[in-house]
Amino acid sequence: MSAATVAVQLDAAELEELQRTARLLLAHPLVTDVHPRPGALAQVRRWRVVLGNEMHRVLGYRLDVGPRCARLYRRSATVSPHRGARTATGRALGRWGYTFLCLVLAALERLGGQTTVSELAEEVARLRAGDERLPVDLTRYDQRRAFVDAVAWLETRGVLTLRDGAAERWLAAAEEGGDALYDVDADTASRLLVSSPSVLREVEAVADFLADRYASGEDAQRQRVRHRLARRLVEGPVVLYEALPADELDYVRQRRTRLMADVERLTGCPVEARAEGLALIDANVEPLADPFPTRGTVAHAALLLIEPLVRAATREEVGPRVPFDHERFDVEASVWRPVTAEELRTAWTGIFATHRARFSAEHRADPEGLLAAAVSLLERLGLARRTGAEDGGALLAGPALARYRPRVSVSGADGQLTLLDGP
Repeated sequence: MSAATVAVQLDAAELEELQRTARLLLAHPLVTDVHPRPGALAQVRRWRVVLGNEMHRVLGYRLDVGPRCARLYRRSATVSPHRGARTATGRALGRWGYTFLCLVLAALERLGGQTTVSELAEEVARLRAGDERLPVDLTRYDQRRAFVDAVAWLETRGVLTLRDGAAERWLAAAEEGGDALYDVDADTASRLLVSSPSVLREVEAVADFLADRYASGEDAQRQRVRHRLARRLVEGPVVLYEALPADELDYVRQRRTRLMADVERLTGCPVEARAEGLALIDANVEPLADPFPTRGTVAHAALLLIEPLVRAATREEVGPRVPFDHERFDVEASVWRPVTAEELRTAWTGIFATHRARFSAEHRADPEGLLAAAVSLLERLGLARRTGAEDGGALLAGPALARYRPRVSVSGADGQLTLLDGP
């Protein structure tokens, strides 16, 4: 059943719910009774057949709905350092966190319906025994921290349900008796660890994980290109033409309208086509990725940086706000425009002096840390790039920055920064 057929057969309310469920799965590829919220799994179950078909047709993804969870098996279009798993507190799992996540899932296959953190640690140590390429040492605090982060990630998603104790007590090795008792959801755990060792035989670099098998025919190869472009949009969500390989750029030139229509029907989000690329404009309540603009000191600081960054990148006063200010960015050369370290420093000094009282106490005490976090957020959103440590903090400003130039008001007893004119 195609998306166009769905749109005809469903009334407006049903179509909106279908699209809301699609956004839910794209933002949270693992859905359980408790994650990302109660009731989400029932929502996915209602649309499992239609969504399974459409996710496969538009994106080449596979939807698997089991007794206790639903998982969207995705193959990314690009390698990115910004899409990694994070704990509920926002801490990235990192290399060791991912290592322990895989080891803990493997350990859960051997354990029963209940386990403790200490039992998991013992099974993890047993699993890696004899493999010197994996120097696991849970007497080291950094590895214990990563192990607990992996356990917490599984707990947040309902794979592990805490019954007694706390994993953080086990983390403090000096505290005797620190442990935690968990119920194990074996169905969900099994759907998180599905690859056999044979899958890794052809993997020699991170980029090899992106490889997807398609038939050799012309239609199959055209489908591969279409899937990669659609994935770029839902992952990005800004797709710049200059970053596309020749086959994807040719497809966009010839079949852009169909691609945009497919993604819009599936997600309910409009796709903008501009001189320098495409953008999926995610203004829905349930976003596909990190919402922006949003609350919090880091997000506010990043938003305040945008106006001076665009001004510096264009080297002139900015005019009326327009989506993708392509008239001010030189699309004939590169759409990325340089902002020097001095220009960034001048902009940040003014912003911090003006809005310091509105920032949290933690960030008032560390303005450099706040600037780094704000730039990292813009980088994660694909709006800016660092040019390298040797440039002393210089940036490249992307054309999509112009879409987010804000008008900001300070109001309320807590000095809340308010976005008056959103993207």
